[in-house]
Amino acid sequence: MKTTKSYFLILVLSLLLSSCGQKKSETDTSHSADTKGKKHEHAVINSPDDAMNELKNGNKRFLDGKLENTDYKEQVQSVKDGQHPHSVILSCLDSRVPPEIVFDQGFGNIFVARVAGNVEDDNILGSMEFGTKLKGSKLIVVMGHNKCGAIEGAVDNAELGNLTQLVDKIKPAIIGDKSNRDKMVDESSRNNVKLTIERILKHSEVIAALVKEGKVKIVGAYYDLNTGKVEFLN
Repeated sequence: MKTTKSYFLILVLSLLLSSCGQKKSETDTSHSADTKGKKHEHAVINSPDDAMNELKNGNKRFLDGKLENTDYKEQVQSVKDGQHPHSVILSCLDSRVPPEIVFDQGFGNIFVARVAGNVEDDNILGSMEFGTKLKGSKLIVVMGHNKCGAIEGAVDNAELGNLTQLVDKIKPAIIGDKSNRDKMVDESSRNNVKLTIERILKHSEVIAALVKEGKVKIVGAYYDLNTGKVEFLN
């Protein structure tokens, strides 16, 4: 009889311990799923300044290692039927400067045009007009960066096929003293951003009108390859 009672007691304790372990495991799994599923909720973008704040906050998340727009599969589904990006970014072709990542924007939040030296042409202007006038983007960002190969090519009078005409377009931006090459490239890259903005406003009546009406703002930015930080120049 004593043996039967002992066996019964052991059986009850085993069942209780198993039940507690299962509940703890279920709780832990649920918590893990919640953390993994966390995503960034964008602020409502009603103005150019709202758009700029979103980009500034996104770059801060990037610098802090707290990216929130990485649920790419979900984002693909969320934008499959349409898009309304808040900003248009003209960036350099450089593979080390990916705007969607450095601003933590993911899918569907920004239009990105990329070309060596972040200079405009008729195709870029048409794309910007599409983004702003037709799709409602409120901010245009022309973003240069330090150690830019296209700027260095302009400084060195590089010639290579179609690259020659591209470099020639950058040459008016070259400033500074050649005795300090790094400083000269940096100053010229920043000046190139400024001149590109001026040409955009000069050659696109559509964008110039939107800017004048206050519906769109156009600003310069500068990306630091050493730190990942984006500095807004305006």
